[in-house]
Amino acid sequence: MDDTDFDALCEGAPPAEAKQLRKLLADWCNGQENSFPVQLVLLTRAQWRAAATVPLAVNEAQKLLELKLAEQRQQVTALVKAYEQTTSAKAGELKLIVADHAANTSKTVAEMRGQVGESEKIAQRIRSEMEGGAEKWKDAMTDFERVTKRLTQLCADLQARPWRSHWVLIILLLIATFAAGYAIGQLRLR
Repeated sequence: MDDTDFDALCEGAPPAEAKQLRKLLADWCNGQENSFPVQLVLLTRAQWRAAATVPLAVNEAQKLLELKLAEQRQQVTALVKAYEQTTSAKAGELKLIVADHAANTSKTVAEMRGQVGESEKIAQRIRSEMEGGAEKWKDAMTDFERVTKRLTQLCADLQARPWRSHWVLIILLLIATFAAGYAIGQLRLR
């Protein structure tokens, strides 16, 4: 005997449910198996079976979704750890750079302070030498002015007594003339 649509409807159903379906079918009609009431029952049974698979499908979808979320969490955690490691490495590199820069800056500042101290010492020495030079210049100018005044006074004194200087000059010329004559006479005698 071939299986009918009613047998397909009752497949996997407990015997009590199959009996109930047969009774329902008999009550609805005493007609053919492919009649409307039988088709309606088959459709309803298929809907029940489909409705029965929905919670299982929802549970499977939920499990699959949870699995995917767990994978996503793991990936996010791995990415966060990688980012954290990269950030820590970069922060460490930056700390080293900052420390190196601070050491170089401190060294440069110390050198500059030393140079500034040397410059201040040299500037003080130059200042003291310039002050000493200025005092010497002032003394030299004072001496020069004093000597200039004395020379001016001597020149004035000499100009005031022109006769005395003339007499000395004349006497010197006479002595030179007598000496030259005596020398010429001595040369002729020889």
